[in-house]
Amino acid sequence: MRKMEPHRYFTSILIVLAALVGCSTQNKLQIIPSRGHMYLGESLTFLCKAGSEGTMKWLNGEDEEIQSDEIKEIDESTISIGLTADSLEPRVIKCHMEYESGETEETKLTLSIIEKSQFVGDLEKQKTFSSGTSVQLPCQAKGIPLPKISWIRNGETVPSSQGHISVSTDGTLNINNIQLADSGVYSCRAWIEERKEEAFRNVSVIVNAPPTAWFQNSDLNVNLKSDANLTCRVTGHPLPKVTWTRGSGPVTHDGQKYVLSATGQELSVLQLDVSDEGEYICSAQNKFGQVSATLTLQVIEAQTLSKGVLIGIVLLIILVLLLVIDLTCYRTKRRGFLMFLTSKVLRNQIPQVKLEENEKKASAEKSHVVKISGVEA
Repeated sequence: MRKMEPHRYFTSILIVLAALVGCSTQNKLQIIPSRGHMYLGESLTFLCKAGSEGTMKWLNGEDEEIQSDEIKEIDESTISIGLTADSLEPRVIKCHMEYESGETEETKLTLSIIEKSQFVGDLEKQKTFSSGTSVQLPCQAKGIPLPKISWIRNGETVPSSQGHISVSTDGTLNINNIQLADSGVYSCRAWIEERKEEAFRNVSVIVNAPPTAWFQNSDLNVNLKSDANLTCRVTGHPLPKVTWTRGSGPVTHDGQKYVLSATGQELSVLQLDVSDEGEYICSAQNKFGQVSATLTLQVIEAQTLSKGVLIGIVLLIILVLLLVIDLTCYRTKRRGFLMFLTSKVLRNQIPQVKLEENEKKASAEKSHVVKISGVEA
């Protein structure tokens, strides 16, 4: 089966739609489609459908009959015309119908020409600048109606007000005193609000900058036999090369004493010894400059107690324990711990203890004396 050409397929659909419309309408002219605009350069077929048979023709805005090879008579109640929007000026087409009864009818469609957003000129996909310079990135677009220009970075619209980064009225992006942090992708947006149409063009901004290097703390105290982690913060573009020195010699990765990260920005000194104390210098270099930062490492020996102090602490603990035990025995046995031990070991009570027990016995006997009518019994 031969494949139907696209414009004929579209025309066939219009004929079916026109037939459906004509079933419910008598002596009513309709132009299909009825939309009032065409994109510049677009080709489109229009149908004129009448409710009954007659003589049909297409007229222009000056009521002159249009003579064109693109006019086709589909049947005695339908004709078509193919149009191409090759100019920006609006145009009017009219469908004129003279019925067999002699009655005439006419309908018209005003076509406005619109154009999608298109960027004008070349906007490079990548731009490289030196830090500290002022940058202008122009962006222009055409369309009908004329698109509005805005710039977007990190998902946010760049404000038009004057500032470090701003957009001028002609759509130019301005970056004053550009810095490494201003690197990234900027998107120029052309927006036609009436049709909710938008187009984007991206540009990647690269900022060349000399290196910077610094430590969060310039002094680091670490215990003996521990590991010290030294982190050197480095920025710059191209990415700087990082090296370490200590004293007059370089510090290199050996996996035993010194361990360097892949970027070289982190240095680990393992199993610290007193000899590891001193200044460690981090140097960063690219083709735009060189810089260094210094960190002072101090190894702290863990403080230990002398033998005499340890003995004193032990004796103090023993004394406290004895006092606690003695107090407990006195509260429960009414005698001190040492006295309790003596009575248990020797099986003999000292005189003072006997005296206390005699006093307790006499007190108990008195408690049994009963007074009756003033006479003791």
